[in-house]
Amino acid sequence: MMIDCGAGTVHALARYGLPWERMTHVFVSHFHADHVGELASLLFAFKWGMKTTRGEPLTLLGPIGLERLVADLDHALGLRLGELRFPIQCRELAPAERHELAPGCTLSVAKTPHTWNSLAVRIDEGSRSICYTGDTGYSDEVGIFFDGTDLMISECSFEEPKPGVPHLSISEVAMMARQARAARLVVTHFYFDVDEAVLADQLRLGYSGQVLIGTDGLVLEV
Repeated sequence: MMIDCGAGTVHALARYGLPWERMTHVFVSHFHADHVGELASLLFAFKWGMKTTRGEPLTLLGPIGLERLVADLDHALGLRLGELRFPIQCRELAPAERHELAPGCTLSVAKTPHTWNSLAVRIDEGSRSICYTGDTGYSDEVGIFFDGTDLMISECSFEEPKPGVPHLSISEVAMMARQARAARLVVTHFYFDVDEAVLADQLRLGYSGQVLIGTDGLVLEV
């Protein structure tokens, strides 16, 4: 499972030895370039760069408009997705919808205040869960949707709130993580120069769980 395809996605997967060829699902939170910009490269790699064979489908999940996005990329870039040796399935999700990723493992989504169709995502398996904000402004509803999660991955765009800009500041991230009662918090998507120790301390002013600063190659067990 991969969530969003940002800059460096394909190279990062290979660099850190992650088995991208066995990927079964890709979730897209919304269609801004920094969250979907390398989807075409990933699909290109599946067509031309695989060293193994596969027959199981690759399922793309995301907001309304996902099917059109994939079709437009295929047409504009000549990806020739119809020639892949395994099927690509698109599943468009509306807020509050659920999708079974595997027996006992469910993905569900909620609306975020960012774009007209942007989504936050929650993945539950047994008693464990992972939640990801995607891009969002502050939202009580998203905090409630994440309630009790083991791991909350959150955008953290600004040091201070910016009224009218639908992204989270440090204090807002902490508030949402506290509301969600998240056991661990990972922050990413920074529009400022990050001092990791200082940022962690600032987040702990409003949130008492474990704080981690997202970095390339970070691996966590849930």
